[in-house]
Amino acid sequence: MNFKNRPRSLQLTAKLEKRLCLPQAAMSVWWADGLMLMKRSRAWLASHRFYLWAYVCICAPAVVMLMPVDLELLQMIRQDAQGSRMLWVNRVALELSYWGDFMGFNMLVFLGLGLTARLRKSLFFRRLVVAAVIGTVSCGMIANVSRLMTGRSRPSDKGQHGFHGPSLAARRQSFPSAHTATAFGASVPVAVALPPVGVPMLIVSAGVAWSRMQNNRHHPSDVLASIAMAFCFGVPLGIVVRRMRRAELQSRRIKTTTSVQLDLAPLNP
Repeated sequence: MNFKNRPRSLQLTAKLEKRLCLPQAAMSVWWADGLMLMKRSRAWLASHRFYLWAYVCICAPAVVMLMPVDLELLQMIRQDAQGSRMLWVNRVALELSYWGDFMGFNMLVFLGLGLTARLRKSLFFRRLVVAAVIGTVSCGMIANVSRLMTGRSRPSDKGQHGFHGPSLAARRQSFPSAHTATAFGASVPVAVALPPVGVPMLIVSAGVAWSRMQNNRHHPSDVLASIAMAFCFGVPLGIVVRRMRRAELQSRRIKTTTSVQLDLAPLNP
Protein backbone atom coordinates (compact mmCIF):
# COMPACT_ATOMS: atom_id res chain seq x y z
CA MET A 1 0.00 0.00 0.00
CA ASN A 2 1.41 3.34 -1.05
CA PHE A 3 2.20 5.77 1.80
CA LYS A 4 0.05 8.49 0.25
CA ASN A 5 -2.95 6.17 0.02
CA ARG A 6 -2.84 5.21 3.71
CA PRO A 7 -5.33 6.70 6.19
CA ARG A 8 -4.14 9.85 7.89
CA SER A 9 -3.80 8.09 11.28
CA LEU A 10 -1.49 5.46 9.78
CA GLN A 11 0.54 8.16 8.04
CA LEU A 12 1.10 9.99 11.34
CA THR A 13 2.04 6.73 13.07
CA ALA A 14 4.54 5.84 10.35
CA LYS A 15 6.11 9.31 10.48
CA LEU A 16 6.37 9.16 14.27
CA GLU A 17 8.00 5.72 14.20
CA LYS A 18 10.46 6.86 11.55
CA ARG A 19 11.34 10.05 13.44
CA LEU A 20 11.78 8.37 16.82
CA CYS A 21 13.42 5.26 15.36
CA LEU A 22 10.85 3.03 17.05
CA PRO A 23 10.27 -0.11 14.99
CA GLN A 24 6.76 -1.42 14.85
CA ALA A 25 7.94 -4.74 16.27
CA ALA A 26 9.10 -3.07 19.50
CA MET A 27 5.76 -1.31 19.93
CA SER A 28 4.00 -4.62 19.35
CA VAL A 29 6.08 -6.24 22.09
CA TRP A 30 5.10 -3.56 24.62
CA TRP A 31 1.46 -3.93 23.59
CA ALA A 32 1.67 -7.69 23.94
CA ASP A 33 3.19 -7.29 27.42
CA GLY A 34 0.27 -5.09 28.42
CA LEU A 35 -2.33 -7.57 27.22
CA MET A 36 -0.51 -10.43 28.93
CA LEU A 37 -0.26 -8.57 32.25
CA MET A 38 -3.93 -7.62 32.20
CA LYS A 39 -4.95 -11.19 31.39
CA ARG A 40 -2.82 -12.72 34.13
CA SER A 41 -3.87 -10.08 36.67
CA ARG A 42 -7.51 -10.79 35.92
CA ALA A 43 -6.84 -14.51 36.34
CA TRP A 44 -5.10 -13.85 39.66
CA LEU A 45 -8.07 -11.83 40.89
CA ALA A 46 -10.47 -14.56 39.77
CA SER A 47 -8.52 -17.17 41.73
CA HIS A 48 -8.47 -14.90 44.81
CA ARG A 49 -12.01 -13.53 44.55
CA PHE A 50 -12.72 -14.25 48.21
CA TYR A 51 -9.90 -11.95 49.31
CA LEU A 52 -11.00 -9.37 46.75
CA TRP A 53 -14.56 -9.27 48.08
CA ALA A 54 -13.27 -9.16 51.66
CA TYR A 55 -11.09 -6.20 50.71
CA VAL A 56 -14.00 -4.40 49.08
CA CYS A 57 -16.27 -5.12 52.05
CA ILE A 58 -13.68 -3.53 54.37
CA CYS A 59 -12.75 -0.49 52.26
CA ALA A 60 -16.22 0.53 51.08
CA PRO A 61 -17.77 0.81 54.58
CA ALA A 62 -14.63 2.58 55.80
CA VAL A 63 -15.02 5.25 53.11
CA VAL A 64 -18.75 5.62 53.81
CA MET A 65 -18.22 5.87 57.58
CA LEU A 66 -15.57 8.53 57.04
CA MET A 67 -17.78 10.85 54.99
CA PRO A 68 -19.90 12.33 57.85
CA VAL A 69 -16.75 13.43 59.71
CA ASP A 70 -14.78 14.50 56.63
CA LEU A 71 -14.76 18.22 57.34
CA GLU A 72 -13.81 17.82 61.00
CA LEU A 73 -11.05 15.38 60.16
CA LEU A 74 -9.82 17.64 57.37
CA GLN A 75 -9.38 20.49 59.85
CA MET A 76 -7.25 18.22 61.99
CA ILE A 77 -5.09 17.10 59.03
CA ARG A 78 -4.52 20.50 57.47
CA GLN A 79 -1.71 22.61 58.89
CA ASP A 80 -2.42 26.22 59.82
CA ALA A 81 -0.29 28.03 57.29
CA GLN A 82 -1.39 31.57 58.01
CA GLY A 83 1.79 32.61 59.79
CA SER A 84 5.09 33.40 58.09
CA ARG A 85 6.72 30.33 59.65
CA MET A 86 4.22 27.99 58.02
CA LEU A 87 4.23 29.43 54.50
CA TRP A 88 6.54 26.64 53.38
CA VAL A 89 3.80 24.10 54.15
CA ASN A 90 1.48 25.57 51.54
CA ARG A 91 4.37 25.93 49.11
CA VAL A 92 5.35 22.27 49.48
CA ALA A 93 1.72 21.20 49.14
CA LEU A 94 1.28 23.22 45.95
CA GLU A 95 4.48 21.80 44.45
CA LEU A 96 3.47 18.24 45.30
CA SER A 97 0.04 18.73 43.77
CA TYR A 98 1.57 20.25 40.63
CA TRP A 99 4.27 17.63 40.09
CA GLY A 100 2.07 14.82 41.38
CA ASP A 101 -0.21 15.07 38.38
CA PHE A 102 -0.09 12.48 35.59
CA MET A 103 2.25 14.54 33.41
CA GLY A 104 4.64 15.15 36.31
CA PHE A 105 5.46 12.39 38.78
CA ASN A 106 4.06 9.55 36.67
CA MET A 107 5.87 10.56 33.50
CA LEU A 108 9.17 10.80 35.38
CA VAL A 109 8.59 7.28 36.73
CA PHE A 110 7.76 5.91 33.27
CA LEU A 111 10.77 7.58 31.66
CA GLY A 112 13.13 6.43 34.40
CA LEU A 113 11.97 2.81 34.34
CA GLY A 114 11.77 2.78 30.55
CA LEU A 115 15.31 4.10 30.20
CA THR A 116 16.52 1.46 32.65
CA ALA A 117 14.75 -1.24 30.64
CA ARG A 118 16.32 0.04 27.44
CA LEU A 119 19.87 0.30 28.80
CA ARG A 120 19.80 -3.02 30.64
CA LYS A 121 17.67 -4.74 27.98
CA SER A 122 15.62 -6.08 30.86
CA LEU A 123 12.29 -7.84 30.38
CA PHE A 124 11.54 -7.28 34.06
CA PHE A 125 11.87 -3.49 33.91
CA ARG A 126 9.95 -3.35 30.65
CA ARG A 127 7.05 -5.23 32.21
CA LEU A 128 7.36 -3.06 35.31
CA VAL A 129 6.84 0.04 33.16
CA VAL A 130 3.82 -1.55 31.48
CA ALA A 131 2.33 -2.52 34.86
CA ALA A 132 2.80 1.02 36.20
CA VAL A 133 1.18 2.51 33.09
CA ILE A 134 -1.79 0.13 33.30
CA GLY A 135 -2.23 0.88 37.00
CA THR A 136 -2.13 4.65 36.72
CA VAL A 137 -4.26 4.83 33.55
CA SER A 138 -6.92 2.47 34.94
CA CYS A 139 -7.14 4.29 38.28
CA GLY A 140 -7.07 7.70 36.64
CA MET A 141 -9.87 6.88 34.21
CA ILE A 142 -12.12 5.42 36.91
CA ALA A 143 -11.43 8.35 39.24
CA ASN A 144 -12.21 10.96 36.58
CA VAL A 145 -15.41 9.24 35.46
CA SER A 146 -16.54 8.74 39.07
CA ARG A 147 -16.01 12.33 40.12
CA LEU A 148 -17.88 13.58 37.05
CA MET A 149 -20.81 11.29 37.83
CA THR A 150 -21.01 11.79 41.60
CA GLY A 151 -20.61 15.58 41.60
CA ARG A 152 -19.38 15.83 45.17
CA SER A 153 -18.54 19.34 46.35
CA ARG A 154 -14.92 20.09 47.15
CA PRO A 155 -14.08 21.23 50.70
CA SER A 156 -13.29 24.68 49.31
CA ASP A 157 -16.77 25.00 47.79
CA LYS A 158 -18.79 27.54 49.74
CA GLY A 159 -22.07 26.06 48.56
CA GLN A 160 -23.94 23.08 49.94
CA HIS A 161 -21.64 20.13 50.61
CA GLY A 162 -22.54 16.65 49.49
CA PHE A 163 -23.19 14.68 46.29
CA HIS A 164 -25.08 16.55 43.57
CA GLY A 165 -25.08 14.07 40.71
CA PRO A 166 -23.37 14.43 37.31
CA SER A 167 -21.64 17.78 37.00
CA LEU A 168 -18.88 19.33 34.88
CA ALA A 169 -18.15 22.07 37.40
CA ALA A 170 -14.62 21.82 38.83
CA ARG A 171 -15.89 22.72 42.31
CA ARG A 172 -18.02 19.55 42.28
CA GLN A 173 -15.39 17.00 41.26
CA SER A 174 -14.11 15.88 44.63
CA PHE A 175 -14.84 12.13 44.85
CA PRO A 176 -12.41 10.46 44.42
CA SER A 177 -9.05 12.22 44.13
CA ALA A 178 -7.59 11.78 40.63
CA HIS A 179 -4.13 13.00 41.71
CA THR A 180 -4.00 10.38 44.44
CA ALA A 181 -5.37 7.65 42.18
CA THR A 182 -2.80 8.17 39.42
CA ALA A 183 0.11 8.57 41.85
CA PHE A 184 -0.67 5.39 43.80
CA GLY A 185 -1.73 3.61 40.61
CA ALA A 186 1.85 3.83 39.36
CA SER A 187 3.53 3.28 42.74
CA VAL A 188 1.73 0.18 44.04
CA PRO A 189 2.73 -2.22 41.20
CA VAL A 190 6.35 -1.10 41.46
CA ALA A 191 6.32 -1.42 45.26
CA VAL A 192 5.02 -5.00 45.04
CA ALA A 193 7.40 -6.09 42.29
CA LEU A 194 10.49 -4.05 43.26
CA PRO A 195 10.25 -2.66 46.83
CA PRO A 196 13.59 -0.72 46.84
CA VAL A 197 12.19 1.47 44.05
CA GLY A 198 8.50 1.28 44.87
CA VAL A 199 8.63 2.20 48.56
CA PRO A 200 10.13 5.68 47.88
CA MET A 201 7.48 6.10 45.20
CA LEU A 202 4.78 5.26 47.76
CA ILE A 203 6.19 7.94 50.07
CA VAL A 204 5.96 10.51 47.27
CA SER A 205 2.42 9.34 46.48
CA ALA A 206 1.46 9.75 50.14
CA GLY A 207 2.83 13.29 49.94
CA VAL A 208 0.64 13.94 46.90
CA ALA A 209 -2.41 12.63 48.80
CA TRP A 210 -1.60 14.89 51.74
CA SER A 211 -1.14 17.89 49.45
CA ARG A 212 -4.65 17.51 48.05
CA MET A 213 -6.07 17.77 51.56
CA GLN A 214 -3.68 20.53 52.60
CA ASN A 215 -4.74 22.54 49.54
CA ASN A 216 -8.38 22.03 50.61
CA ARG A 217 -9.20 20.28 47.33
CA HIS A 218 -10.27 16.86 48.61
CA HIS A 219 -11.80 15.21 51.65
CA PRO A 220 -10.05 12.38 53.52
CA SER A 221 -12.64 9.91 52.19
CA ASP A 222 -11.81 10.99 48.62
CA VAL A 223 -8.15 10.20 49.22
CA LEU A 224 -8.91 6.90 50.98
CA ALA A 225 -11.13 5.72 48.11
CA SER A 226 -8.38 6.48 45.58
CA ILE A 227 -5.74 4.63 47.60
CA ALA A 228 -8.01 1.60 48.03
CA MET A 229 -8.70 1.52 44.30
CA ALA A 230 -4.99 1.81 43.47
CA PHE A 231 -4.14 -1.17 45.68
CA CYS A 232 -6.95 -3.20 44.10
CA PHE A 233 -5.43 -2.67 40.66
CA GLY A 234 -1.76 -2.45 41.57
CA VAL A 235 -1.25 -5.48 43.80
CA PRO A 236 -2.26 -8.08 41.15
CA LEU A 237 -0.13 -6.34 38.53
CA GLY A 238 2.90 -6.25 40.82
CA ILE A 239 2.46 -9.88 41.85
CA VAL A 240 2.26 -11.02 38.22
CA VAL A 241 5.43 -9.12 37.26
CA ARG A 242 7.30 -10.47 40.28
CA ARG A 243 6.23 -14.07 39.61
CA MET A 244 7.24 -13.81 35.98
CA ARG A 245 10.67 -12.55 36.98
CA ARG A 246 11.04 -15.35 39.53
CA ALA A 247 10.05 -17.98 36.95
CA GLU A 248 12.53 -16.59 34.41
CA LEU A 249 15.36 -16.57 36.95
CA GLN A 250 14.55 -20.15 37.97
CA SER A 251 14.46 -21.24 34.33
CA ARG A 252 17.81 -19.54 33.72
CA ARG A 253 19.36 -21.35 36.68
CA ILE A 254 18.05 -24.68 35.43
CA LYS A 255 19.48 -24.07 31.96
CA THR A 256 22.84 -23.04 33.43
CA THR A 257 22.98 -26.10 35.67
CA THR A 258 22.01 -28.38 32.79
CA SER A 259 24.66 -26.92 30.48
CA VAL A 260 27.35 -27.29 33.14
CA GLN A 261 26.37 -30.92 33.72
CA LEU A 262 26.50 -31.61 29.98
CA ASP A 263 29.95 -29.99 29.77
CA LEU A 264 31.28 -32.10 32.64
CA ALA A 265 29.64 -35.33 31.49
CA PRO A 266 32.59 -36.51 29.35
CA LEU A 267 34.91 -36.07 32.35
CA ASN A 268 32.88 -38.43 34.54
CA PRO A 269 34.09 -42.07 34.60
